[in-house]
Amino acid sequence: MIIHIEPKSSFQALSSDTIYGAAFSAIYNLYEDFDEMLDLFKQTPPFLISSAFPFVFAEEIAHFFPKPIEGPQQKLTTFDGNTVKQMKSAKYIHESLFNKWINGEINYDYLASNISEYSPKDGLMYSKDLSLEFNIKSLDIARNSINRQTQFTDIFYSAGNYYTNAGLFFLVRFKDNESEKKYSGLIKGAFKFLRDRGFGGDVSAGKGHFEIIDITDTEIIHEPEKGNRFISLSRYHPTQDEISAYKGNRDLWYEIFTKRGRSSDGRIRKQVRFFTEGSTFPDLNKEVYGETIPVAKDAVEFGYAFNVRMR
Repeated sequence: MIIHIEPKSSFQALSSDTIYGAAFSAIYNLYEDFDEMLDLFKQTPPFLISSAFPFVFAEEIAHFFPKPIEGPQQKLTTFDGNTVKQMKSAKYIHESLFNKWINGEINYDYLASNISEYSPKDGLMYSKDLSLEFNIKSLDIARNSINRQTQFTDIFYSAGNYYTNAGLFFLVRFKDNESEKKYSGLIKGAFKFLRDRGFGGDVSAGKGHFEIIDITDTEIIHEPEKGNRFISLSRYHPTQDEISAYKGNRDLWYEIFTKRGRSSDGRIRKQVRFFTEGSTFPDLNKEVYGETIPVAKDAVEFGYAFNVRMR
């Protein structure tokens, strides 16, 4: 399942843990068997959700995925400074490039060596043959808050993206046909609920509002039939067994994001570290990677990998 949304206001990046949290908050209000579903996630999740990535409106919607993190290709060849700068600026690559990459047809060196054929713009890399007109701009917006101890006004800044002729999409993958039949309607209802409310804690300040463009079952990822590795399209918190299996394996390339949220009563939650989207790992021959992490009383973070096979 692919869910396309068009931001209608300033929009912060949507990582998988944020989407899970918002979706489960909505489902809590819609589904009487919520506790039963949450228990399933603590064992084997009936569905997985990816982080959100950019798309561009065109004759056919152009989807972009995170550029895979792979150490060897980035160290084998020395490129000129401008090429390296362009490669670093491209956080996302067009779906055609992503599919070639996971099938072992291209890599970092290939793109860098043929950089003249591609257009890196606003963090997206795509073939110059594609005529894509869009803008994705990040702006810092000044906000006021009242310091309850001093009673003085504090000024802080929050970042957000503005999308022109572009939007965001994320993926939902069901465990099996039974899970899809049971939960697909519920998920659609949850995001329609969120459409009316918005994403994030700043909806009252005009942020996080969106429209649902469509919800489809189109397949846009073409995994290889066999792969010895996988890329995660979500934030991923490995189990202890997975960490043990990865130890000593050099075919492991990643970045780490650290999160420490707050409960609704203002209490600081347990700190959690995730592997970021685009990180790549050796295949452990598992269907599900990751786990839920308790961070406070009656609160969890979702650290399941949205794993995609690759060579």
